[in-house]
Amino acid sequence: MNPLLTTGHISIWLLLGGLVFPRLALALAALVFGGYPPNPLSDLVNFLLWLFVPRFLMAYYIYVDIGVNNIWFWAYIVTGIMGLIGEPSAIHRRVVRRRTVVSRGDGTTTTVEEIEE
Repeated sequence: MNPLLTTGHISIWLLLGGLVFPRLALALAALVFGGYPPNPLSDLVNFLLWLFVPRFLMAYYIYVDIGVNNIWFWAYIVTGIMGLIGEPSAIHRRVVRRRTVVSRGDGTTTTVEEIEE
């Protein structure tokens, strides 16, 4: 097997699910499947990292299990950095306010939409 694609002791479902939903995948691993992947961190540190930086926690698990010469490690590092940089600028709150004006004499209706960003 290609050494770039090896999964080590971490199951493939956790690696794939963790790229999209890292907190959910780690929670399922801890609650349903009997614990986090083997690592030297304490339970408190595992929980805090799970809470604040779950993708980097998964990258650390992969580093401990397989090493850095692996596509999984770099995928988690890249998605973690993209999440840190991209999330604040990607979330735009758009407010659309609709105002309807109805004229009784003519029977006309006018709707005006104002978009605030």
